[in-house]
Amino acid sequence: MNFEIVEATVADKDFILEANKQIDIVSDINFSALKDNVVQDLFLKSKAVCLIAKHNDVRMGMVLFSKVYWADRGEGVYVSQGYVEKAYRNKGVFKSLLRAAFEFYAETKFITLLVANDNIVMQASVKKLGFEKEEMLSYVVNKSDFDL
Repeated sequence: MNFEIVEATVADKDFILEANKQIDIVSDINFSALKDNVVQDLFLKSKAVCLIAKHNDVRMGMVLFSKVYWADRGEGVYVSQGYVEKAYRNKGVFKSLLRAAFEFYAETKFITLLVANDNIVMQASVKKLGFEKEEMLSYVVNKSDFDL
């Protein structure tokens, strides 16, 4: 199947938010700040990059990512969101989006992502693509909750 991968624009906002909603559903996530931040963070301040796979102007999938640095690996790509519409799965769309993310930040050496325990579709996808499962725990604290 032929498709193109392009950097998202504000016109892609609704697709990005719907993809995020679908990811949240399968991941059992009850809140996402993306809807409040998408325009500001992606299109005005470029805090992250979103690439969209399109076929004849139909959005097939997306990957939302930014740079990350790990002391033991160097510069990498952190994928915050990855999504492909059901009709286009198992057709190389996600792999092509990840390849494009590597090309976007050509000096990077690895891609990392977090996958919710309940998101078995993504777990199967990354395993199929050769990702290795890291045995680490993920911790997060909001700035507003951190006692300085």
